[in-house]
Amino acid sequence: MKTQVASKFRRGLKWLGVFLLLWQGVAGRAGSVTEFPFKLRAGLIWIQVNGAHGGRPLSFILDSGAEASVIDLQAAGRLHLDLGQPITVRGITATAPGYWPEHWEARVGGVSLPTNYLVTDLSALSAACQHGVDGLIGADFFVGRAVQLDFAKGKIRLLENYQPGASAQVLPLRIDGSRLRVPVEVVDLGSAWARLDTGCASALHWAISTNTPVGEETTEEVGVGISSVRNRQNDKSVRLGGLTIKDVPTGLHTEPLLAGEAGMLGTGLLSRFSVVTIDEPAKRLILDGLSVPLVSPRWK
Repeated sequence: MKTQVASKFRRGLKWLGVFLLLWQGVAGRAGSVTEFPFKLRAGLIWIQVNGAHGGRPLSFILDSGAEASVIDLQAAGRLHLDLGQPITVRGITATAPGYWPEHWEARVGGVSLPTNYLVTDLSALSAACQHGVDGLIGADFFVGRAVQLDFAKGKIRLLENYQPGASAQVLPLRIDGSRLRVPVEVVDLGSAWARLDTGCASALHWAISTNTPVGEETTEEVGVGISSVRNRQNDKSVRLGGLTIKDVPTGLHTEPLLAGEAGMLGTGLLSRFSVVTIDEPAKRLILDGLSVPLVSPRWK
């Protein structure tokens, strides 16, 4: 099994290895709603998870870029879980041992979480965040759900029959197995499909050709205890649907971080919107309430 756990961190924000805005109201309408709180810490979305058999709450990160949900090796020991079959976890530039699958029942805000987990060592992630990370809620959480991230109120909602407002930007969501991708254009560098990665604290990572001029500032990205990546940092104009957003910090790489992908759209950019809805059943990403000045909309 080739499971890539893609939590990345950016040193410039106090590290950041794998994110407030004034509330303008949620555009659109939804049917029944289930919601629970989250905290934005070190550029990441933190959720308190409760095991089905009690015990203290656990600190998990919502990571749509991780292809499986993850439990930290030490947390698995505290929970007295039996480890699954040993496997090799493939990261961005390195590998690490892991165990798959481990079965565990947990809930957040009354919502059931995935029951199959990859167990691996997240101690490097905990150190980078200066806070213990017990696990990651991966892309499997989004399957069959419309998940709304309300950055203004610190709430996650599970929606039914959601209708975006007229001012919302609606982007197509490409689903390839457990990978979620959206179309992104970096002005002067082209357009492509990038991974939608809430476990990336940076705004954007982008692959460029080796002869593309880049800036001189170098940062280091640390991934879930198994790899680190150096990149050149530039401010770029980025187009998402009909919006052009200026001065987006963009890590530039001379080769893709993940095979077959142009880059990663992270929480550093998503959290500039008041509300972001990842609607997996309808295959769309809905962006509401951008809080930064815009270039004139790009009309098709």
